[in-house]
Amino acid sequence: MTEKDKRGLGRRQYLKATGAAAVGTSLAGCASDEPAAQTSEEPDETTEESDQTTEEADGPVDLKALVFTHFEVGEYSGDTPGEFQQWYDGYDLMNQVEVPGAWAPVFYNEDGVAATLTGMGHSFCGPSVAAILASPAFNFEDTYFLSAGISGTPPEVGTLGSVFVSDYVANWDFGHRWAQEDDPQDLDGGEGPDQEFALQIYPGRPFDYVYELNGDLVDRVVTLSEGVDLADSDRAQEYRQLYPQEAANRDPFIDIGTTVSGEEYWHGPTLSDQAQYIAEEYGASTYATTEMEDYATATAVKQHGHLDRYLSIRSVSNFDQPHPDQTVMESLEADSGGFIPSITNAYRVGSTVVDDIIENWSDWQDGVP
Repeated sequence: MTEKDKRGLGRRQYLKATGAAAVGTSLAGCASDEPAAQTSEEPDETTEESDQTTEEADGPVDLKALVFTHFEVGEYSGDTPGEFQQWYDGYDLMNQVEVPGAWAPVFYNEDGVAATLTGMGHSFCGPSVAAILASPAFNFEDTYFLSAGISGTPPEVGTLGSVFVSDYVANWDFGHRWAQEDDPQDLDGGEGPDQEFALQIYPGRPFDYVYELNGDLVDRVVTLSEGVDLADSDRAQEYRQLYPQEAANRDPFIDIGTTVSGEEYWHGPTLSDQAQYIAEEYGASTYATTEMEDYATATAVKQHGHLDRYLSIRSVSNFDQPHPDQTVMESLEADSGGFIPSITNAYRVGSTVVDDIIENWSDWQDGVP
């Protein structure tokens, strides 16, 4: 098997795990055959003709809201949507700027709304966000930043199509992990989950590895989202009933919780317990979602002095573990029906916030209304 074949296999496995395999067969933006940044090529001539580049602008573009998405299923428009497409279509993002070092162009409109693709995982997302924030092409003095995408959830906390506004962003990767069979002794006299894979939070200052986001901003999002019609699917309604947990059986809902962000796509109850353990050790709230980008994004945003204007909105495409009659592999390969509802709901909640920012910009400039 060639390296290219292996990468293609990895994409298919990811699509299966998130439920996207039932609606799409390839990723664009963050999963091209080679791990390189996208060019400015557009899917059709109409879009291409209306693009505006940095050279055509009179100065830095003033942005009111910048949305970070992480992958696309196919084209930017006109086919099965990934995380980016509904933002591209919904806000008519016909102008673009290519930023050196960024994964994809930044697309924007005349109202000051922008969105981009960062690539999946910390390794691609972090450098891309950092490059954009350092670009002289944009004025970010008052900009609000939003990560909007899909995630997994523990069935005790969320369900397919639910949307969680993150109050904490915790890093999954900073720690010591080993197989218990390699060292069966307890951790520090019994601390940590006593499970197949041992975990010890990385020595040092835990607060270095978790961000508490602006509580006023988080509450504002929840308030604005009251009454948002959340999408669902027949398959998701059927699939969630296979789980005995009360939260898993619910219709999609909006709530607040910690997102645990890591480079790997993990799965299963043992690692889910570790995610909650991480949240507890960091003094965060209940572990609600797992994803692969937001700690890197928050770090870049913080380093540029904008963390108080950063939001993480994650909608649930899959449970982070199998139901009682499944193996982990069967769960990874299952069509849960959650993909399209999660893509849709992340946009519906996120766009409610962006719309309010645009409509009441003078209020938002003074801080969260």
